[in-house]
Amino acid sequence: MEQQLIGKSKAIETVKRHIASLAKTTTDVLLIGEVGVGKGTAANNIHSTQYSSNGHGEHPYVTVNAGIIDDKELETILLGFERGVPGMPPTTKRGLFELGDNGTVVIEEAEEASFRNQKIILNYLETRSTIRLGGTQPSPSNTRVILTMKETPRNLREAGKLLEEFANKLEDVEQLAIPPLRDRPEDIPMLVKYFVSEIGKEVGLKDITLDINAIDVLVRHAWRENIRELKAVIDKSVLFSTGGKFVLPPELVDEKTEVVKMINNVVAGQEFILDRSLDLIEKGIIERALHRFAFNQSRTAGFLGMTEQTLRYKLKRLGIPSARQR
Repeated sequence: MEQQLIGKSKAIETVKRHIASLAKTTTDVLLIGEVGVGKGTAANNIHSTQYSSNGHGEHPYVTVNAGIIDDKELETILLGFERGVPGMPPTTKRGLFELGDNGTVVIEEAEEASFRNQKIILNYLETRSTIRLGGTQPSPSNTRVILTMKETPRNLREAGKLLEEFANKLEDVEQLAIPPLRDRPEDIPMLVKYFVSEIGKEVGLKDITLDINAIDVLVRHAWRENIRELKAVIDKSVLFSTGGKFVLPPELVDEKTEVVKMINNVVAGQEFILDRSLDLIEKGIIERALHRFAFNQSRTAGFLGMTEQTLRYKLKRLGIPSARQR
Protein backbone atom coordinates (compact mmCIF):
# COMPACT_ATOMS: atom_id res chain seq x y z
CA MET A 1 0.00 0.00 0.00
CA GLU A 2 1.43 3.37 -1.00
CA GLN A 3 1.99 5.76 1.87
CA GLN A 4 1.59 9.52 1.57
CA LEU A 5 3.97 12.40 2.08
CA ILE A 6 1.63 15.03 3.52
CA GLY A 7 2.31 18.73 3.08
CA LYS A 8 2.75 21.59 0.61
CA SER A 9 5.73 23.41 2.14
CA LYS A 10 8.73 24.19 -0.03
CA ALA A 11 10.76 21.67 1.95
CA ILE A 12 8.40 18.75 1.36
CA GLU A 13 7.72 19.73 -2.25
CA THR A 14 11.48 19.54 -2.86
CA VAL A 15 11.47 16.03 -1.39
CA LYS A 16 8.56 15.01 -3.63
CA ARG A 17 10.36 16.29 -6.74
CA HIS A 18 13.52 14.42 -5.78
CA ILE A 19 11.50 11.23 -5.25
CA ALA A 20 9.93 11.62 -8.71
CA SER A 21 13.41 11.89 -10.20
CA LEU A 22 14.72 8.88 -8.28
CA ALA A 23 11.71 6.82 -9.37
CA LYS A 24 12.89 7.14 -12.99
CA THR A 25 16.11 5.31 -12.13
CA THR A 26 17.16 2.08 -10.41
CA THR A 27 20.01 3.66 -8.46
CA ASP A 28 20.54 2.89 -4.79
CA VAL A 29 19.40 5.62 -2.37
CA LEU A 30 20.37 6.85 1.08
CA LEU A 31 17.60 8.65 3.00
CA ILE A 32 18.87 10.85 5.82
CA GLY A 33 16.78 12.36 8.60
CA GLU A 34 15.91 12.42 12.28
CA VAL A 35 13.76 9.84 14.03
CA GLY A 36 10.17 9.93 12.84
CA VAL A 37 10.53 12.33 9.87
CA GLY A 38 9.05 9.85 7.39
CA LYS A 39 12.07 8.14 5.82
CA GLY A 40 10.10 4.91 5.54
CA THR A 41 7.28 6.73 3.78
CA ALA A 42 9.75 8.30 1.35
CA ALA A 43 11.24 4.88 0.58
CA ASN A 44 7.78 3.46 -0.04
CA ASN A 45 7.03 6.39 -2.38
CA ILE A 46 10.18 5.83 -4.41
CA HIS A 47 9.25 2.17 -4.95
CA SER A 48 5.55 2.83 -5.58
CA THR A 49 6.24 5.62 -8.07
CA GLN A 50 8.86 3.57 -9.91
CA TYR A 51 6.55 0.61 -10.45
CA SER A 52 3.17 2.39 -10.57
CA SER A 53 2.61 1.54 -14.21
CA ASN A 54 3.91 -2.04 -13.93
CA GLY A 55 1.88 -3.35 -11.01
CA HIS A 56 3.50 -4.12 -7.65
CA GLY A 57 2.97 -7.88 -7.65
CA GLU A 58 6.09 -8.64 -9.72
CA HIS A 59 8.24 -6.10 -7.91
CA PRO A 60 8.75 -7.05 -4.25
CA TYR A 61 9.21 -4.47 -1.53
CA VAL A 62 11.13 -5.93 1.40
CA THR A 63 12.12 -4.07 4.58
CA VAL A 64 14.20 -4.70 7.67
CA ASN A 65 15.08 -2.42 10.59
CA ALA A 66 18.68 -2.92 11.71
CA GLY A 67 17.99 -1.01 14.91
CA ILE A 68 15.60 -3.55 16.40
CA ILE A 69 17.16 -6.88 15.33
CA ASP A 70 20.16 -8.47 16.99
CA ASP A 71 23.40 -8.95 15.09
CA LYS A 72 23.17 -12.67 14.31
CA GLU A 73 19.52 -12.55 13.27
CA LEU A 74 20.21 -9.63 10.93
CA GLU A 75 23.03 -11.59 9.34
CA THR A 76 20.74 -14.53 8.58
CA ILE A 77 18.08 -12.17 7.22
CA LEU A 78 20.57 -10.46 4.91
CA LEU A 79 22.29 -13.62 3.65
CA GLY A 80 19.78 -16.43 4.09
CA PHE A 81 21.10 -19.95 4.73
CA GLU A 82 21.46 -23.38 3.18
CA ARG A 83 19.92 -26.54 4.56
CA GLY A 84 22.00 -28.21 7.23
CA VAL A 85 23.57 -25.11 8.77
CA PRO A 86 23.97 -25.77 12.54
CA GLY A 87 21.51 -23.80 14.65
CA MET A 88 19.21 -23.06 11.69
CA PRO A 89 15.90 -24.67 10.68
CA PRO A 90 16.29 -27.82 8.52
CA THR A 91 15.51 -25.98 5.30
CA THR A 92 16.89 -23.40 2.88
CA LYS A 93 16.04 -19.72 3.15
CA ARG A 94 16.72 -16.95 0.68
CA GLY A 95 18.40 -13.80 1.91
CA LEU A 96 16.93 -10.31 1.87
CA PHE A 97 18.56 -9.26 -1.40
CA GLU A 98 17.32 -12.42 -3.12
CA LEU A 99 13.82 -11.84 -1.84
CA GLY A 100 13.94 -8.30 -3.25
CA ASP A 101 15.07 -9.42 -6.71
CA ASN A 102 13.57 -7.16 -9.40
CA GLY A 103 12.23 -4.89 -6.67
CA THR A 104 13.35 -2.89 -3.64
CA VAL A 105 15.04 -3.72 -0.35
CA VAL A 106 14.85 -1.11 2.42
CA ILE A 107 17.32 -1.31 5.32
CA GLU A 108 16.20 1.13 8.00
CA GLU A 109 18.61 2.53 10.61
CA ALA A 110 21.50 0.96 8.70
CA GLU A 111 24.01 2.70 10.98
CA GLU A 112 22.84 0.40 13.79
CA ALA A 113 24.10 -2.68 11.93
CA SER A 114 27.31 -4.21 13.26
CA PHE A 115 30.51 -3.73 11.26
CA ARG A 116 30.18 -7.36 10.14
CA ASN A 117 26.72 -6.72 8.73
CA GLN A 118 27.82 -3.40 7.24
CA LYS A 119 30.40 -5.40 5.27
CA ILE A 120 27.63 -7.70 4.02
CA ILE A 121 25.58 -4.72 2.82
CA LEU A 122 28.68 -3.11 1.27
CA ASN A 123 29.54 -6.35 -0.52
CA TYR A 124 26.08 -6.48 -2.08
CA LEU A 125 26.25 -2.85 -3.19
CA GLU A 126 29.54 -3.59 -4.94
CA THR A 127 28.90 -7.07 -6.38
CA ARG A 128 25.09 -7.41 -6.58
CA SER A 129 25.33 -10.88 -5.09
CA THR A 130 25.52 -12.63 -1.71
CA ILE A 131 26.52 -16.10 -0.49
CA ARG A 132 24.08 -17.82 1.86
CA LEU A 133 25.32 -19.01 5.23
CA GLY A 134 26.63 -22.54 4.71
CA GLY A 135 26.69 -22.03 0.95
CA THR A 136 29.50 -21.67 -1.58
CA GLN A 137 27.80 -20.29 -4.67
CA PRO A 138 26.99 -16.57 -5.08
CA SER A 139 23.30 -15.69 -5.30
CA PRO A 140 22.97 -12.73 -7.69
CA SER A 141 19.94 -10.44 -7.74
CA ASN A 142 18.79 -7.25 -9.38
CA THR A 143 17.65 -5.37 -6.30
CA ARG A 144 17.47 -1.66 -5.63
CA VAL A 145 18.70 -0.87 -2.12
CA ILE A 146 17.33 2.04 -0.08
CA LEU A 147 19.12 2.71 3.19
CA THR A 148 17.93 5.06 5.91
CA MET A 149 20.16 6.75 8.48
CA LYS A 150 19.73 9.49 11.07
CA GLU A 151 22.89 11.38 10.03
CA THR A 152 25.26 11.74 7.08
CA PRO A 153 27.81 8.96 6.43
CA ARG A 154 30.65 11.36 7.22
CA ASN A 155 29.21 12.25 10.64
CA LEU A 156 28.50 8.62 11.44
CA ARG A 157 32.00 7.55 10.38
CA GLU A 158 33.55 10.24 12.57
CA ALA A 159 31.38 9.05 15.46
CA GLY A 160 32.65 5.52 14.99
CA LYS A 161 29.27 4.17 13.84
CA LEU A 162 30.22 3.32 10.24
CA LEU A 163 33.08 1.44 8.66
CA GLU A 164 35.23 3.82 6.63
CA GLU A 165 34.82 1.82 3.41
CA PHE A 166 31.04 1.62 3.93
CA ALA A 167 30.83 5.37 4.57
CA ASN A 168 32.94 6.08 1.49
CA LYS A 169 30.67 3.91 -0.65
CA LEU A 170 27.59 5.72 0.62
CA GLU A 171 29.08 9.07 -0.36
CA ASP A 172 28.68 7.89 -3.97
CA VAL A 173 25.06 6.81 -3.49
CA GLU A 174 22.15 9.14 -4.28
CA GLN A 175 21.23 10.95 -1.06
CA LEU A 176 17.96 12.57 -0.04
CA ALA A 177 17.54 14.50 3.22
CA ILE A 178 14.07 14.42 4.79
CA PRO A 179 13.44 17.68 6.72
CA PRO A 180 12.36 17.63 10.37
CA LEU A 181 8.86 18.79 11.21
CA ARG A 182 10.16 21.97 12.89
CA ASP A 183 11.47 23.10 9.48
CA ARG A 184 8.01 22.84 7.91
CA PRO A 185 5.46 23.86 10.56
CA GLU A 186 3.08 25.04 7.84
CA ASP A 187 2.48 21.35 7.01
CA ILE A 188 1.29 20.49 10.52
CA PRO A 189 -2.39 21.53 10.07
CA MET A 190 -2.61 19.35 6.97
CA LEU A 191 -0.95 16.44 8.78
CA VAL A 192 -3.33 16.85 11.72
CA LYS A 193 -6.41 16.81 9.48
CA TYR A 194 -5.10 13.75 7.63
CA PHE A 195 -4.35 11.77 10.80
CA VAL A 196 -7.62 12.77 12.47
CA SER A 197 -9.53 11.56 9.43
CA GLU A 198 -7.61 8.27 9.11
CA ILE A 199 -7.60 7.44 12.82
CA GLY A 200 -11.25 8.45 13.12
CA LYS A 201 -12.14 5.93 10.43
CA GLU A 202 -10.17 3.21 12.21
CA VAL A 203 -11.99 3.71 15.52
CA GLY A 204 -15.39 4.40 14.02
CA LEU A 205 -15.53 8.15 14.72
CA LYS A 206 -16.61 10.46 11.92
CA ASP A 207 -16.92 14.22 11.53
CA ILE A 208 -14.52 15.17 14.34
CA THR A 209 -14.45 18.96 14.68
CA LEU A 210 -10.96 20.48 14.80
CA ASP A 211 -10.45 23.45 17.12
CA ILE A 212 -8.22 26.16 15.59
CA ASN A 213 -6.71 26.74 19.04
CA ALA A 214 -5.75 23.07 19.30
CA ILE A 215 -4.08 23.21 15.89
CA ASP A 216 -2.19 26.33 16.97
CA VAL A 217 -0.85 24.46 20.00
CA LEU A 218 0.26 21.57 17.78
CA VAL A 219 2.00 23.93 15.34
CA ARG A 220 3.98 25.52 18.18
CA HIS A 221 5.03 22.21 19.77
CA ALA A 222 8.69 21.09 19.46
CA TRP A 223 8.02 17.56 18.04
CA ARG A 224 11.40 16.04 18.86
CA GLU A 225 10.31 12.77 17.26
CA ASN A 226 8.68 14.55 14.34
CA ILE A 227 5.72 13.01 12.48
CA ARG A 228 5.88 9.82 14.53
CA GLU A 229 5.31 11.81 17.73
CA LEU A 230 2.62 13.98 16.13
CA LYS A 231 0.68 10.90 15.02
CA ALA A 232 0.91 9.40 18.52
CA VAL A 233 -0.57 12.61 19.97
CA ILE A 234 -3.35 12.63 17.37
CA ASP A 235 -4.11 9.01 18.26
CA LYS A 236 -4.55 10.01 21.89
CA SER A 237 -6.49 13.17 21.00
CA VAL A 238 -9.02 11.26 18.93
CA LEU A 239 -9.57 8.87 21.83
CA PHE A 240 -10.05 11.88 24.15
CA SER A 241 -12.56 13.41 21.74
CA THR A 242 -16.14 13.56 22.96
CA GLY A 243 -19.23 14.67 21.13
CA GLY A 244 -17.27 14.89 17.90
CA LYS A 245 -14.93 17.62 19.22
CA PHE A 246 -11.16 17.19 18.97
CA VAL A 247 -9.55 17.35 22.43
CA LEU A 248 -5.84 17.73 23.11
CA PRO A 249 -4.20 15.40 25.66
CA PRO A 250 -3.85 17.12 29.06
CA GLU A 251 -0.03 17.22 28.87
CA LEU A 252 -0.19 19.55 25.86
CA VAL A 253 -2.57 22.01 27.48
CA ASP A 254 -0.73 24.73 29.40
CA GLU A 255 -1.21 28.37 30.36
CA LYS A 256 -0.01 29.53 26.92
CA THR A 257 -2.77 27.48 25.31
CA GLU A 258 -5.36 29.12 27.52
CA VAL A 259 -4.04 32.63 26.83
CA VAL A 260 -4.30 32.08 23.06
CA LYS A 261 -7.73 30.49 23.39
CA MET A 262 -9.01 33.27 25.66
CA ILE A 263 -7.81 36.06 23.35
CA ASN A 264 -9.21 34.31 20.26
CA ASN A 265 -12.58 33.91 21.95
CA VAL A 266 -12.66 37.60 22.88
CA VAL A 267 -11.75 38.65 19.32
CA ALA A 268 -14.36 36.31 17.85
CA GLY A 269 -17.01 37.44 20.33
CA GLN A 270 -17.50 33.89 21.58
CA GLU A 271 -18.66 33.15 25.10
CA PHE A 272 -16.24 31.55 27.54
CA ILE A 273 -15.75 31.25 31.31
CA LEU A 274 -13.19 33.88 32.26
CA ASP A 275 -12.57 32.60 35.79
CA ARG A 276 -11.77 29.10 34.56
CA SER A 277 -9.33 30.37 31.93
CA LEU A 278 -7.58 32.63 34.44
CA ASP A 279 -7.33 29.77 36.94
CA LEU A 280 -5.69 27.52 34.38
CA ILE A 281 -3.23 30.25 33.42
CA GLU A 282 -2.39 30.99 37.07
CA LYS A 283 -2.04 27.28 37.85
CA GLY A 284 0.44 26.80 35.02
CA ILE A 285 2.57 29.75 36.14
CA ILE A 286 2.66 28.63 39.78
CA GLU A 287 3.53 25.03 38.84
CA ARG A 288 6.42 26.20 36.68
CA ALA A 289 7.71 28.46 39.45
CA LEU A 290 7.51 25.64 42.00
CA HIS A 291 9.55 23.36 39.73
CA ARG A 292 12.10 26.11 39.11
CA PHE A 293 12.74 26.49 42.86
CA ALA A 294 12.54 22.75 43.66
CA PHE A 295 9.21 23.26 45.48
CA ASN A 296 10.73 25.72 47.95
CA GLN A 297 7.60 27.67 48.84
CA SER A 298 9.42 30.63 50.36
CA ARG A 299 11.52 31.24 47.23
CA THR A 300 8.53 30.56 44.97
CA ALA A 301 6.35 33.08 46.81
CA GLY A 302 9.10 35.71 46.69
CA PHE A 303 9.60 35.15 42.97
CA LEU A 304 5.86 35.52 42.33
CA GLY A 305 5.58 38.62 44.54
CA MET A 306 3.22 37.16 47.13
CA THR A 307 3.38 35.96 50.72
CA GLU A 308 3.83 32.29 51.59
CA GLN A 309 0.34 32.34 53.14
CA THR A 310 -1.14 33.55 49.83
CA LEU A 311 0.82 30.93 47.91
CA ARG A 312 -0.43 28.14 50.19
CA TYR A 313 -4.00 29.37 49.72
CA LYS A 314 -3.59 29.29 45.93
CA LEU A 315 -2.02 25.83 46.03
CA LYS A 316 -5.06 24.53 47.88
CA ARG A 317 -7.62 26.40 45.75
CA LEU A 318 -6.07 25.37 42.44
CA GLY A 319 -5.39 21.80 43.51
CA ILE A 320 -1.60 22.04 43.14
CA PRO A 321 0.30 19.46 45.21
CA SER A 322 2.95 20.81 47.57
CA ALA A 323 6.43 19.33 47.79
CA ARG A 324 5.44 17.27 50.85
CA GLN A 325 2.45 15.74 49.02
CA ARG A 326 4.66 14.76 46.12
